[in-house]
Amino acid sequence: MPKTNWEQTAGRVIHIDSIYPRGRLQFIVAFTYEVEGKIYEGTLYTFDSIHEGDSLVVKYDPLEPKRNDFETRQKLINRVAVAVAVPLAGAALLLVWFSLRR
Repeated sequence: MPKTNWEQTAGRVIHIDSIYPRGRLQFIVAFTYEVEGKIYEGTLYTFDSIHEGDSLVVKYDPLEPKRNDFETRQKLINRVAVAVAVPLAGAALLLVWFSLRR
């Protein structure tokens, strides 16, 4: 189902961890949201300051409510990172291999 047909609901931040990728503070935010009486959990990564107890808007797939916009966005970022990293690593290995053959 296209995300344009996804519904939205209120979510609540339940836990925050912080990391420093490349020297920049980033937050890993655990949140919950409710759909038809069932509680779902999700995770988002953000550079924006956020606090436990804060509310946020969660878009979710009405056919599969455990799928939310934050989760699918992070999976896309991970896929793109892998798609870029693998060829770059291959190119680096080829350069090393060619330089060692001389």
